[in-house]
Amino acid sequence: MSSPSTLTAARAQSPSKARERTLWALQIIAALFFLAASASKFAGAEYNVQVFDKVGIGQWFRYFTAVMELTGALLIVVPRWAALGGLVLSVVMVGALFADLALLGGTGIPALVALIITSTVVWFRRSTLPAALRSLLPSA
Repeated sequence: MSSPSTLTAARAQSPSKARERTLWALQIIAALFFLAASASKFAGAEYNVQVFDKVGIGQWFRYFTAVMELTGALLIVVPRWAALGGLVLSVVMVGALFADLALLGGTGIPALVALIITSTVVWFRRSTLPAALRSLLPSA
């Protein structure tokens, strides 16, 4: 039979393991979603062309958005860069939410769901963010 302290230690580890698995699941879901979204934009899917026409900035912004989505999708699955990837994708989703509500007449729900997922990753992986940002700066 296990001692009470062993059971307490096992219970203390369970939420951490469950949280870690949940975060990895969210990171993988986000990566797959944004890989598909960026591929669709790069491919010039008619829907995306029309959406970016309605936004009114130009088709160059569709490519820029696709690059940001692809970059974020790749970063979010690398442990050292996950928070930075989530941050990039969160910024993209804030823009998408604004565009959907203010310019396109949509509900904003898909962008909001994606924003919740990516910002959750940023929050729980935030301890890696300072080192990731420092590594982007040129060393003196």
